[in-house]
Amino acid sequence: MESKRRRIPRVNSQNITLAILATLSASLALAEDFKTVNGKEYKDATVSRVEPDGITVKTKSGISKVYFTELPKDVQGQFHYDPAQAAAAQAAAAQQTEQLNKQLRDASGSERKQYTEQQGKQRHIQARLEPEFHNHSRDQH
Repeated sequence: MESKRRRIPRVNSQNITLAILATLSASLALAEDFKTVNGKEYKDATVSRVEPDGITVKTKSGISKVYFTELPKDVQGQFHYDPAQAAAAQAAAAQQTEQLNKQLRDASGSERKQYTEQQGKQRHIQARLEPEFHNHSRDQH
């Protein structure tokens, strides 16, 4: 019998380092000033996430989600805003929420209690991990 040895390809650490640096530099955003169409200003805002319906920005006062519909056309274009894609994403999120609500309505009492406890734990963990975001979000809504 012939024994076949599997070789593990050697990984070049320099290539890994370059890949990591490229990823980090691509994810870093320069601080910018944003002004919504309603006049609200975000000074020295760093864009931390781009979603189909808006951007998440971090400023010295906290973290906020700014919807593209609140931003001027030039800023929308800068982040490649597509109204159809945003509508599809919002519809998918609404459908997912409706499905979860239906599952909760159809669940037995003990399943509902378990789900509610699980959601409470998740909210507690999120609040501990991102206190600025949650406090600021409550102020926004």
